[in-house]
Amino acid sequence: MEFKSVIISEKGRREALEDSYFLDMNFANRGWIFGGIYDGHNGSFAAEYASENLHLTFLKELLSGFTVEKAFSFSYQQISTKLKNEKSGTTAVNFFIRDGEVFTANIGDSRAIVIGENKVNQLTIDHRVNNPEERERIKKSGGRILGSYVIRGFSGVMNTRVFGDQYFRPVGVISIPFLNRYKISKEDLFLIVGCDGLFDFMENEEVAILAREYPEPDQLAKALKKEVLINRNGTDNLTIITLKIKNCQTCHV
Repeated sequence: MEFKSVIISEKGRREALEDSYFLDMNFANRGWIFGGIYDGHNGSFAAEYASENLHLTFLKELLSGFTVEKAFSFSYQQISTKLKNEKSGTTAVNFFIRDGEVFTANIGDSRAIVIGENKVNQLTIDHRVNNPEERERIKKSGGRILGSYVIRGFSGVMNTRVFGDQYFRPVGVISIPFLNRYKISKEDLFLIVGCDGLFDFMENEEVAILAREYPEPDQLAKALKKEVLINRNGTDNLTIITLKIKNCQTCHV
């Protein structure tokens, strides 16, 4: 299976870029692919730490014999432990591609979607209070909800699952990832991974329309950047990985 990728990471209208990312198109020198986006808040430390370390823990556990799912779960647990006293926080969305399958893990509202010729598959779950299960879990943990925020004291956080954010742990904010597994089909065109700086301003289907219009990842990345930051006046940091999927039937990653 042949892939092409492009990454954009822009500050947007924020004072600082707090996003981090990682992408290795030849992971462990085995032709595998591993990537991730980490959308930081209240500082960039948590996002930077996760981007520099999560894939290392994942690979160590995978090569020791863990399944992909267990390697993701363990690596998320390890990063959460390392950042348990950290004031800054970060979402995480990761993907691992091997043998024609995409394995994903995520906490928070950074998202991964696969765009096909006639459909869109969202591989991740947004961990926010508008998710009924997350909302109920936060309430049972003693957290207050105000609008789109989990409230503790006089502070709030939008995501119900993150790394870091030590202050919000007593009210149910956790780091347990949602895990998914997806078999790539011959109809699939792109894997798009992005922070909420993309998906707060564009629906999945709107991203898909552009993906079908711009067949190369660099063209698509530029089109998404223009649509979000210029046409829609996007105000957030914007980090996107566009991964083009080619010749899905004939190759074996």
